[in-house]
Amino acid sequence: MPLKSILITFYFFAALLSPQGAKAAEKEVDFIRENVSKVLAILSDAGLSDLQKASQFQEKIQHIADVDVIAKFVLGPYAATASPQDMAGFSDTFRHYALGVYQSELGRFGSEAFEVLGAQERKPGDTIVMTRISGGAMKNKSRDIKWRVMMIKGSPQVVDIEISGVWLSQHQRAEITGIIAKNNGRISAATKMLCARATDCRYTG
Repeated sequence: MPLKSILITFYFFAALLSPQGAKAAEKEVDFIRENVSKVLAILSDAGLSDLQKASQFQEKIQHIADVDVIAKFVLGPYAATASPQDMAGFSDTFRHYALGVYQSELGRFGSEAFEVLGAQERKPGDTIVMTRISGGAMKNKSRDIKWRVMMIKGSPQVVDIEISGVWLSQHQRAEITGIIAKNNGRISAATKMLCARATDCRYTG
């Protein structure tokens, strides 16, 4: 490994392990540890039907993730000029779509062991919490998942998730802004696209 890479890695982990850095992210780490464990418990509960699991899963995800903030983020520069009607239609449709994506991505887990590996504070109120899911149906394999947690109105909220090296919100932003750009800036084009993918869409615009 080149010396530069070694030094970067050293300073990165030193920052994670420093008392000041650990203390700053303590609330975010506790938030992820407690709530993700609850999500996995729902997914692994053999006493719940698939419909009950989906309902409880989506209710919990909406509690820990600020979908409205994510919706504005994925609109990129178009969020600033969106009419109230376009914003409301997009946000509602995106909520149904995003919850389906999260359920699809996280629904493959359930009975696995969950652990928090560490946290990196990007800036005050903006932290990346690194976790690992292993065992269970994955047997000897493991999957690392990163959670971007921001303090919103004094409370921690998930605003992005990285699975298999892909940040979901950033990936969605690239696709959605691309659709809008190809349709002369019409947000409704992206809303219709998401509606076609969502399992429970009420958009009629």
